[in-house]
Amino acid sequence: MRILVRAWARYQQLLITHPWRTQTIGTGVLVAIGDVVTQQCVEQKGITHDFTRTARMGVVGLIIGPVFRTWYLTLDRLVPGAAKTAGFKKMLLDQALFAPCMICFFFGVTETLAGKKPSEIKEMLQERYLETMVTNYKIWPLAQTINFTFVPIQHQVGFVQIVAIFWNAYMSWMTNKPLQKATLDSMN
Repeated sequence: MRILVRAWARYQQLLITHPWRTQTIGTGVLVAIGDVVTQQCVEQKGITHDFTRTARMGVVGLIIGPVFRTWYLTLDRLVPGAAKTAGFKKMLLDQALFAPCMICFFFGVTETLAGKKPSEIKEMLQERYLETMVTNYKIWPLAQTINFTFVPIQHQVGFVQIVAIFWNAYMSWMTNKPLQKATLDSMN
């Protein structure tokens, strides 16, 4: 228990002294953990774990970490305050403007790092974007309302990424499962 208390204190200190770096690395680690959860708990890969894929997902986290931080700082300037109405307004902006773009960006970055062609990325987005958005709206409005209403700005990216371990697992699964069209083509 003592080690966790010290680790948390160190994390708090790093958030103050190096907020961008700390949140970026934290996001990378948590996105990679989401992929590990997917491979081990959903796909049940066991010892055939794809470490290259986990590393790639970690890199995706390193790329999106600063995007999240910038967005949260922007939201804080657009809708100042911590009142419940401000938190709700931030959530509405987040879900109406940021989430649709971020999901597309996540898929695009992940697929680009996997070496996919633009036509393959487009096909994947056509197949999975709407389903992913529907799932997003089942999870994130409540999580973001809590985040924007009760969590201090320096912890918002971290809070989201802890909640997002499961979301990242879902996104890893959505990104890495075979396309239905490709599966149907291979059956013919």
